[in-house]
Amino acid sequence: MRLKTKIRFQDKFCSLLFLTIFFIPWVQAQTKVTWWAESNADRDPVFQKKLVDVFNSSQNEIELVMEFKENLNDILRTAMVAGEGPDIVETPGPSYVKEYQDAGLLQSMQTYSDKYGWKDLLLPWSYNAGVFDGEFYSAPKTYETMILLYNKTLFQEKGWKIPTNLNEYEDLAKNVKSSGMNVFSYGSTGWQPTHEHLAGMYLNSVAGPDNVYQGLIGEKRWDSPEFVEAIELLRKHMVDEGYWSGSLENYYSLGWDDFHAQFANRNAAMMTIGTWTFQATENGFKDISDDWDWAPFPNLTSNGGEPSFLLALGTTLSINGQSKSPDSAAKVIDFIFKNKALVLDMANDFNFGEFVIPLKYTSADFGDNVNPKVRRYLIEFAEATGKGNYGYTTWTFWPSEPGVHIWKDMEVLWAGELNAQEYMEDHEKLWSKARRKNATLPVGKR
Repeated sequence: MRLKTKIRFQDKFCSLLFLTIFFIPWVQAQTKVTWWAESNADRDPVFQKKLVDVFNSSQNEIELVMEFKENLNDILRTAMVAGEGPDIVETPGPSYVKEYQDAGLLQSMQTYSDKYGWKDLLLPWSYNAGVFDGEFYSAPKTYETMILLYNKTLFQEKGWKIPTNLNEYEDLAKNVKSSGMNVFSYGSTGWQPTHEHLAGMYLNSVAGPDNVYQGLIGEKRWDSPEFVEAIELLRKHMVDEGYWSGSLENYYSLGWDDFHAQFANRNAAMMTIGTWTFQATENGFKDISDDWDWAPFPNLTSNGGEPSFLLALGTTLSINGQSKSPDSAAKVIDFIFKNKALVLDMANDFNFGEFVIPLKYTSADFGDNVNPKVRRYLIEFAEATGKGNYGYTTWTFWPSEPGVHIWKDMEVLWAGELNAQEYMEDHEKLWSKARRKNATLPVGKR
């Protein structure tokens, strides 16, 4: 009995020793990677189920933990300055990346990009927007552009056409107003920088993308006549003509739900907004008989011409300079870039208003369940920008101080406290300051 008991004890001891040596270290070897994302009740479960759970089940080396935060930008900034924060840093765009990169808070991802071939996977302009001081710091998570939404049913009833030049644009606005509707629905309650959406559209559509490009790289001053003309035309249409929601006061008072309802209920014929609105627009029209559609925002010169798609990155991904697991964080990003089907499936859940990573898509990548309007946008955007027909958004290509000025002091201009010339002279001063401080953002050669 003693011998058998001793043998059993030795067997158990050996088994325990085996587990200690081989099994427990294997469990502990799993690396945790944290990723903070802006909290959204509709979006969070999708990210957890279709990204986090799928990644974690695909391998056993890394545990991805996505934490959803209210007011992410404020929380993230505080954590990063304190030398903390998540492994994967999510920001609203390159101007935010530049601030972190200048402060030495991000890790260069150039080595990972070279290793995994990210430059070959992404649309060239989107990759170049993440290159700072010659190295890759910022991977695009969502790309977008500004578009013109219109009530397709209403346009057919009235015989209205999408304008192709300034005269047609202003004539259409007169017809819409005479029909008792607002020209556009939009508002800035809840997001004051909405003004920069309109400013960017007018700068590109009036002055033209070539001139905007020259302004970005310092070959043209921002107080040049073509830019002043663009800003003055926007002031006229907003303040004098009340194109947006009927008046400047209404525009200031309306939030997301308000202006979407205004558009869906025929209180406005059109809406100027970004492609992030596809899901909300589809939801707004699902219970009514009217149909909607989209078009590029028109060329607003007297002669007209091809409209441009403005390039924009809505969200970026970087690696925290204080991350203890940068290699694992890079593997998470690579997993996403190498799984086009996963990306498109998630993006489709948001009607391609979220998680639209600028990979090189073809029509064969899209299933029958993709909204035809959205499919057309993705294909037309790729074709147009591939031919060089594109412009620039302020939140992707403007440095921090000029980027804030373009929307914040717009209210001073609209209040009549300064004119368009003075406004753009102030803007040029901030650009000059940004260039002296080497604070400008990457702009790929046109």
